[in-house]
Amino acid sequence: MSDTVKFWAVVQKVQTLADGGLRVTLDLPESAIMQAAELMVFKREAVVLQVECKRDNPDSRQGAGGQEGR
Repeated sequence: MSDTVKFWAVVQKVQTLADGGLRVTLDLPESAIMQAAELMVFKREAVVLQVECKRDNPDSRQGAGGQEGR
């Protein structure tokens, strides 16, 4: 398994938790099954992740979330 998991996603929801923490829910395309499996392993192993998000170029694709062709 790689130390880096890359995938396209759309922020679906941001919640404030009772303890003041935050929870972010992402929608991934159907093509991201392997990446989702890697994230499940990270969760099972309680791995702390460093996350970097970059805005996709919305002009490069059409459709909701700009996920086509990914």
